[in-house]
Formats: sequence, C-alpha cells, structure tokens
Amino acid sequence: MKNYQISSELHSFCRTFERDLTKPQMGRVKEMIHGIIRGKKAFLNTIANQNRGKDGKVIRRQAQQYSNMLLNLPLGMMIFRKLKAFKREIDSNTPIYIDLVDITKKYHKGMECIGQTWDGSEGEPGKGYEIIDVSIKKGNECMTLYRHMFSTAEEDYKGEVDEFEKVLNRLGEAWGEVRGTLFVDTGGDNRKKINKLLDYETGFVVRMNVNRGDRDRVLFDEEKQKTKMMALWNKPQGFTVWKDKKEKKTKVVQLQWRKVCWEYEKELIPMYLVWAHREGDPSPVVFLTTRKIENEATAEKVYHQYFGRGSEEAVFKCHKEKLGMEKVRLRSFEKVKKLMMVYVLVDQLLTKLKSEATKLGTLLNMLLKSFLKGTQRIIGKWSVIDWYDDYYKNPERETVRFRRRYPPPEAIFQASLFPNLRKNGE
Repeated sequence: MKNYQISSELHSFCRTFERDLTKPQMGRVKEMIHGIIRGKKAFLNTIANQNRGKDGKVIRRQAQQYSNMLLNLPLGMMIFRKLKAFKREIDSNTPIYIDLVDITKKYHKGMECIGQTWDGSEGEPGKGYEIIDVSIKKGNECMTLYRHMFSTAEEDYKGEVDEFEKVLNRLGEAWGEVRGTLFVDTGGDNRKKINKLLDYETGFVVRMNVNRGDRDRVLFDEEKQKTKMMALWNKPQGFTVWKDKKEKKTKVVQLQWRKVCWEYEKELIPMYLVWAHREGDPSPVVFLTTRKIENEATAEKVYHQYFGRGSEEAVFKCHKEKLGMEKVRLRSFEKVKKLMMVYVLVDQLLTKLKSEATKLGTLLNMLLKSFLKGTQRIIGKWSVIDWYDDYYKNPERETVRFRRRYPPPEAIFQASLFPNLRKNGE
C-alpha cells in the first residue's frame, strides 16, 4: 500500500506532461526522478540501477538510453508549464528568491564548456558551471520554480547581466509579467542588474554591498542631492529580533529606513533603503527596495523575508549533498543542462510529497510518522528523501508475510507396494 501511494503521487505529478511526452519518454522521466531520489547521485548508471535492479549489460544499456533520450526530452516546456501553474499563487508581495549558485567540477577532463566559477561559501575561484536558481517559499521551505544554467566558456556568453535578463524574460513569458517581489543577494548589487529589474517594472529587494569603502554606492537623498549610502546610516528607528539557530540565541536587530532616489534613464526613481544591524555583527546589512517603508513593521518584514532565503540555499545544498547533483558525469554540456532540469522536477515532487505527508489524517502522514518513530527530527525534504528510500528499500512483499487461515490438508499418498519397508522407515 505504501509503495502504491508514492507511485500514485509520482504519476499524478507527471500527468501534466502527457501532452509533451510520448509514452516511452514519460516512463523514462518517471524512472529518472525515482532513480535520483533513491540513488542520490547524478550518475546515469546509478539511476538505472534503481529501476532495473540488475548489474552489467542491462544497466549500461539502460543508462545509454537515458543519455540518448535526454536531448530529445522537452524539459524546458515541462518546467514552463509548471511555472505557469504557479501564477495564481503569486501576488505583488510574494517573495521570489533569485540566487546565483555554482556546480564546481574539480575533475572535469572531457566535459564540455567548463568555465570559471566563484564559490561564495568558500571564497575561492573554481571550475564548473553557473546556475541562476528561482524559488518560492512553500511552508517552512523553498521550492525551485526555475533553473537557468550557463557557463562562462560558452561562445555566446556575454555576461552575467545578460543571463539574468534571460531568467526575467522566462518569468515574464510564463506569468505575463514578472510577478512577486524579487529578493536578490549581494551579487545583485550591480547598477545594470537593478536597471534590468526596473525595465520589467517589478518589485524587488536587493541586498547592497557595504564593504566598498571609499567606493561606496552613490545615491540621491530626498532633496535630490548626491550622497553615499553608508553616510545616511545613523540612529535606529525601530527594533526586531532574530533567532540564531546555530548559537541558539535570540538577537536584537536595530532597524533604520530612509527614502532615497535611484537614477534611471536620466530620471530619479523614488526608493527606500533599510539598514538592519544585528547584535554582534560588525556592520549592518542594507537593502534597496521598491516597497514603501513607512514604519517599523514594513522594515521588519523586509528583513525577515530576505533572510527566509536561507531555506532556498538549503534546497540547493540538499540537491548537491543529499542528491549528489554536483557529481554529474556527462560529457555533453547540453545533457548536463537537461539533467539539472530533471532535478527541478525532483524538488517539486519532494515538495508535493511533503505537503501531502504533513496533512493530518492522510495515509502518507501516518506512514511518515511511523518512519520517524517519534524522533525530534524536523519534517523536511531531507527526511522525506530518507523515508522515500526506506520504503523502496524494504518493500511490503519482503516485510509482510501472510499466514494461512487454515492448515494445509494431509497429503494423499498412493498405496505402497512395500508396506513393511515403509513402516520401518527404510
């Protein structure tokens, strides 16, 4: 029953792709989604092994089928359909998180279009691919809506701003306009990127770089006079609190906001700056936003919604560490891009399974609780992956053993030609 429930969830999730895929393609897409969750690696051999359960030639032949079929799968259109379906859930105040991340390949011999990357967490340059990830908050976690992968070694690569514009174009095509409030990290502190956001007339919150020193960002104050961004920071106007999970402390955050102007196409566009200085931090974080900030509540909302993007980073970390996305081994750059799109579908399926499993009274909820067995583990995508793997590792036919309702009847023997020998047990 449990395997049937998970299979039915996977089938209903893929039902929207029936017009885009042939029957064999639909079967292969389901197998790849299932194989990634169970195999926890981006190896096609490992994915095939989860679906065939055999070694040798059968697995190699199946992996080759996946490789050949990847280029023909309309994964871009499939994700586009899913993206259009979320239009109703997004209004002007819905946070949409845009993050620039990377896949680092230390051992990349034979792989196409390996370019330069910058690992922000490690602070070191590397080799690999760049990804712009777009996600939305679903409950206490984020879910990937769209993923654009590119390489600095591509022939038509012009710059990060152009790749950023491609993502905005895709969102605009799916929703008719770029909806929601886009939250962009410090890497978006770029005049060209901010002007691109203004081109699409969308709301945004951009974290500004406060470590420029003498080259601090120049803005215009309310009197339309040029001034440096950090020169406007002085006294706090409000407070909020932040729960630090690592240190297990509640820290006070000082808030300050001010109306400023941004120069765009030789005009001054009114915006707001929000400073937030967390207790113990050497310098504040600064946000430039199109939202109207008039009181402590609106400034506090910007602060907490921005740092909600930590769950978006957790999603990508889950893909890299838990599901082995960074271990991809495909020579073709186009095939790597396609496989990264399959990971978007995997993340959306895990979100669907989690939402169904956390509804009280459902069968999936009871199955998940029985798997966790009263532990204090947080119900998230990481636990759903382990739960999914456990149920397929121990299928019901191996764990449930039926007993006979009635004992078997005695066997009817043919009369022996040697009765004396039978009695003596010879």
